[in-house]
Amino acid sequence: MSVEQQPVWGAPAEHPKTWSTRTTAAAVGIAAALAAVGGVVVYAAAGNGDEHAGGPPGWGGGGPGGPGGSQRSLHGESVVSDGKGGFSTELTQTGDVTAASDSSVTVRSQDGFSQTYVLNTDTRKPPQPLQAGTQVSIRATERDGAATATMVMPAR
Repeated sequence: MSVEQQPVWGAPAEHPKTWSTRTTAAAVGIAAALAAVGGVVVYAAAGNGDEHAGGPPGWGGGGPGGPGGSQRSLHGESVVSDGKGGFSTELTQTGDVTAASDSSVTVRSQDGFSQTYVLNTDTRKPPQPLQAGTQVSIRATERDGAATATMVMPAR
């Protein structure tokens, strides 16, 4: 009568298990997919140089797009933390100036949306005066129903 020895629980195996070809191929496929997604994220975050990315350089891409490019964002609104426990509403718009003065500018987007923005001493704007017909991209904040431009730049 022979006694068959069973491995002791917790004892190292004589031959460690190795990955099968199938497991290795799956791991390589997952790593490649993660690298591709990471590359797309870095490309988008770095600004891909696409003139239809929406807004001035550094504002990032704007809007949906598939392979072959993205669409320029016409206007948008987002709520962000103000860093003090509250929230702030940020506005963006790209369109044509329809009216301009030293204290305000009105912009109309291609879809007909029109917004008037207050200009103040903190507003970053081009050195030349804003004129009707000029295409611009605007970044603004909204408080109590009033939109105050923080930046007005010629659209590319």
